[in-house]
Amino acid sequence: MRDAIRRIAGLPVAVTLGIAALGVNPAWAADAPLDRLDAIFARWAGKDTPGCAVAVSRAGQPVAMRAYGMADLEQGIPATVDSIYEAGSDSKQFTAAALLMLAREGKLSLDDDVREYLPELPDYGAVITLRDMLHHVSGLRDWGSIAAIEGWPRNSRTADNQDVLDMVVRQKELNFAPRTHYLYSNSNYNLAAIIVARVSGQSLAAFTRDRIFVPLGMTRTSWRDDHHRIVAGRTGAYEASPQGYLNEQVIEDAYGNGGLLTTVGDLVKWQTALDNDFFGKGFAAEMQQPAMLKDGTRISYGLALVAGDYKGVFEVGHSGSTGGYRAWMARYPAQKLTVSLLCNSGDADTPALGRDVADLYLPTRPEKPYAPRGPLPEGVWADRLTGFPYRFAADGKGGLTVNGRALAPVGAGRWRLREDVFAFKSDTLVREVREGERLPADLAAPPANDLTPYLGRFCGVDNLSCITVAADGGRLVFSGPRWRGQALVPAYRDVFTGAAEPVAPELVLKFQRDAAGRVDTLRAGDGRAFDFLFNRAGPTAPVHSKQQDTGPETAGIPVDR
Repeated sequence: MRDAIRRIAGLPVAVTLGIAALGVNPAWAADAPLDRLDAIFARWAGKDTPGCAVAVSRAGQPVAMRAYGMADLEQGIPATVDSIYEAGSDSKQFTAAALLMLAREGKLSLDDDVREYLPELPDYGAVITLRDMLHHVSGLRDWGSIAAIEGWPRNSRTADNQDVLDMVVRQKELNFAPRTHYLYSNSNYNLAAIIVARVSGQSLAAFTRDRIFVPLGMTRTSWRDDHHRIVAGRTGAYEASPQGYLNEQVIEDAYGNGGLLTTVGDLVKWQTALDNDFFGKGFAAEMQQPAMLKDGTRISYGLALVAGDYKGVFEVGHSGSTGGYRAWMARYPAQKLTVSLLCNSGDADTPALGRDVADLYLPTRPEKPYAPRGPLPEGVWADRLTGFPYRFAADGKGGLTVNGRALAPVGAGRWRLREDVFAFKSDTLVREVREGERLPADLAAPPANDLTPYLGRFCGVDNLSCITVAADGGRLVFSGPRWRGQALVPAYRDVFTGAAEPVAPELVLKFQRDAAGRVDTLRAGDGRAFDFLFNRAGPTAPVHSKQQDTGPETAGIPVDR
């Protein structure tokens, strides 16, 4: 405890004593364009919208702390900088830090086989290390996708970490062999939380309270390990709909992948502690260390932190999304700047908002506009890893869309969607993922007109569901647990997707044929868990007579959180 006190004494006053509702250090007054900051959040500044809280600090001192919109729409309670939000996947860095602390104490090694601590897991024929899980290169399927294919999408019923372990244990296959690809999977961090408990003898909630929250004075931070618990000052969570905002509070008890309840002021303390190596020399550097695939590809995702270039500035950041909560945290070490952003609106694009905030304070390099030349690459390409289709089409205004989303031209044959780039060269396509992997895709054959071979009942091998595929008015529909008559869209030969078309994750059904050309199996999945095997279990299904429209959330496996 004395060592902890000495370390606290070395932190800036703003961290040890807390931060006021709106603190602006006079030394940085010229560095705080609050009117421009407020303009970024104008959409969430009303009394009839959810809101956001943002904190900007430099060298541990607050430059600005602001709150916008409402904490609770039903009670009419405005948001403040002390309002408690859920941090989504920004929670992962605390789980990773807990495992790293145990590793530095010699109680485990991040290069240990995960089955040393979770012997329940199947032997997949290749070692998965703790480090593989933290880097998202383990190949373990995302539990939210497993639950969704079984009829229970995320936040439709309560699940805890034991439920997650049970789902993962049932899986007879990985998405891929460890360290051959990078793919985000929440399962990695729920299992990490269980390992922290088994090794330390404390739950992750208790361990991080004693080792992180209390020493740093993060007095308003805890975990949502029991969603029934009353948390004073917690905001509501909301999703936009045509009828207005709807409640989207989290009802899960699974945590470690998400579930951190916190404030922007407490996040400033955490980010400042990382900048100051509060937890030991080189701790933050180890958290930021990139992963390496077997083929030598460098993956910028470290231990729940993504390090890379942002407009010529080195950035270490992560985003979060759970229920109706959104989050963004970023550090810019060379400028000693941090941005912490929490929102309770599911339509808040926190990475974009957070970087708009950072742009006010950073010497960023403006991007040069690029005008596309030549014919646009229209058609359907199939991702070699997942089978996911990318449908490219001209927008009629000289631009290009993929699956209905606008792309930004950034170079010859190069088009950006958020942080990924689609690179075309002749008839080849490579999706350049921000984390560093290059995912090739092939121009796909057109779909068949005859739907009869696809009709029937298919039952899962390593999940608890069966799917019935039927015809309805010239198109395919599928029914499964709690799903009835969901429309399918032909993508390319023997492959269909859900009616909703975000780029990923998305429902993909791949029908497979035997040596005689008959459809005998089905592979289903989404962007985080794919190729679930379903064997044909019944004859051709009858024509479906009535379609039940349950909206885009069930038309495809929902976007995971």
